[in-house]
Amino acid sequence: MFCREQILADITAALRDDSWRPSGFEIVWVRDPKPRAIARAPISDRVVHAAVAMLLEPVLLRSAMPESYACRREAGAHRAVIALAGLVRRHRFALHLDVRSYFPSIDLDILSDLLDRRIRDDRFLAVLNRILQGGADVYRNPGVRAFARLAPDWPPPGRGLPIGAYTSQVLATHLYLQGLDHHVKRALKVPGYVRYVDDLFLFGDRRADLRRWRRQVREWLLTERGLLLKHPEAPMLSCHGHLDGLGYRITRDGWRARPRALRRLRRRVAALPTGRVAGLEELRCSIASSAGVVLF
Repeated sequence: MFCREQILADITAALRDDSWRPSGFEIVWVRDPKPRAIARAPISDRVVHAAVAMLLEPVLLRSAMPESYACRREAGAHRAVIALAGLVRRHRFALHLDVRSYFPSIDLDILSDLLDRRIRDDRFLAVLNRILQGGADVYRNPGVRAFARLAPDWPPPGRGLPIGAYTSQVLATHLYLQGLDHHVKRALKVPGYVRYVDDLFLFGDRRADLRRWRRQVREWLLTERGLLLKHPEAPMLSCHGHLDGLGYRITRDGWRARPRALRRLRRRVAALPTGRVAGLEELRCSIASSAGVVLF
């Protein structure tokens, strides 16, 4: 606390003379609701991550499609749900696709090539590539793979962005699948589309169209990004029924939180008297996101 100015000065000097190197990640094991291995960087590295992301994000958002809702001002999960509700009312059928083990499956060579096309500053790219390589070993760890329930054959070791790093969030959300957004809207001409990180929602009025789009999206992900779908033959859904997505059950009448969100909120509130939550402030932080889902 009392030497932060000096620490910032040291970080700045290291970046200027090209001697800065990431310190690595500490793995935090989280089950909320599914197992996730969260990579936590030291504070000094997080300062660099935040600075890099703040410079990178505006560049990537220049070519972003409005159908991508994650991690953007004037967007977010709630606006994505509102958009999904509108599409459910306008179309007959929906298709929900998601990428298998998305963050661990991101190919760093492909990602570096995408960055080279966007960024012309070699020093900035050098810092960013050090951050990427600093997280490349996370998914080589057998303990991480076992906890995150990664299959032995997928993703290949050496791939992946560590979940928890700010730079990972920006790159995974705004760069790696941005080309898919343009492909879906401009080449496939899908009339209704929403993407939230790796959750893809396609809407149309003919089952044959959705089957064709499903195949074409699957092929694009594999050939252009080296990714697989979690459910390659995901079923077409009638918009007269319900669509589960982003924590909500969405129908033509509106949306409500899915039952598991209510269960999570009850568990967190129940943790207070048992001593698993230390105080009111910790409780507030613990239940804020769940309460936001339920009350929206």
